[in-house]
Amino acid sequence: MTDNWSGFADLLANLIEKYAAVLDIEHLPEPPDYLEEKFNSTDLIGTIEKTKND
Repeated sequence: MTDNWSGFADLLANLIEKYAAVLDIEHLPEPPDYLEEKFNSTDLIGTIEKTKND
């Protein structure tokens, strides 16, 4: 069965395959420290609930 997203998924797969060698993903620099923070799931759920109620 083909859905609406299969064409997009194929495009992404083709782009990744084509440019993976150019991007040299294995040698990318480490991400900044603020991206590695651990989030408390209860805080995230609270934020989602607040957004729903607004």
